[in-house]
Amino acid sequence: MVDINNGDDLDDTSYDEILNELGAGSTDRPVGPSRLADVLRVGSTNPFASALSALELSRRGGTFERSPSNASGLRQRALAVLREHTKRRLREAGYTVGLTNPVDFFIRKFPRHSVFRYIQSHPDLDHMRGLVAMRNAGIHILNFWDTQHDKVPEFRGEEDEAEWNAYEMLRQGSSGARVLRLYRGDTGAFWNQDPTGYGDHDSIEILSPTPAIVQEANKLGKSNNLSYVLRISYMGYRIVLGGDAETEVWQDLVAHYGTDLRCDVLKASHHGRDSGYYADAVRLMNPDYTIVSVGKKPATDASNKYRRYCSNVWSTRWYGNLTLEISRERRMTWFAEHVD
Repeated sequence: MVDINNGDDLDDTSYDEILNELGAGSTDRPVGPSRLADVLRVGSTNPFASALSALELSRRGGTFERSPSNASGLRQRALAVLREHTKRRLREAGYTVGLTNPVDFFIRKFPRHSVFRYIQSHPDLDHMRGLVAMRNAGIHILNFWDTQHDKVPEFRGEEDEAEWNAYEMLRQGSSGARVLRLYRGDTGAFWNQDPTGYGDHDSIEILSPTPAIVQEANKLGKSNNLSYVLRISYMGYRIVLGGDAETEVWQDLVAHYGTDLRCDVLKASHHGRDSGYYADAVRLMNPDYTIVSVGKKPATDASNKYRRYCSNVWSTRWYGNLTLEISRERRMTWFAEHVD
């Protein structure tokens, strides 16, 4: 398992983009959830904040003081109101691609199983929400891949703090999992060395990070560049998982691997954003299929750039869950949850 996010909300940018693509965009919509938390502060003149303050005053039946503690509670209620508002608008616009809860999916597909290997690509909350649900469901993690850092993120609420604490327990070894912090070129049994000596070239390769990349990412506070960039080789096929790695990492990969970056399938870095796109790397990988985990973002989306080097660029935004099956006959077959 690589990363998890069991949130039932798209980010605010994605809400706007889907509505615009469906022709249901509107300029009267308040600022989105992540930006809303920044404007709902003491002394804010934002009209949506003011309306919610009035609502809070009415509910309490008395004078409402915009203290920091009150403002924090107000932000959480505002976020909840806005999420329901945007979900309703998506339904009304005809958007039917729902989000799959990965914990429920795992329990359904692999009942009473542990996770042999969980890889935390990098320490961003949108890549680890669900660790608490896994623990509560009794899903044990046997091997936990992590990176070296001292990041502490901003929490949008108590649930985020609980997820981070669950992550900290895992990375400190308090949950019983074996913790590995690996770098390019590292080898080990069960992921790129077969303990029986049988070699069929199936493996998980760590393309990034290196100790130098980790040091620079921590120095600059760029946690995306801590990402594990992995290449899975199976039956002659190569699949690259790009995490959220940004340009500097891809430049390093181009310099180190050159034409050996080739792959058949690419999971686009940073949800298909421009910040994760580096033309020279994509050209050298030359994938037959590129998967974008969120999809079109008009101002920052790189989907069309990926199409310069790949004729099949698919987004989970419109296809839902995408499943790749590689058969013993050395053929790849794709299955989409939603097909036009």
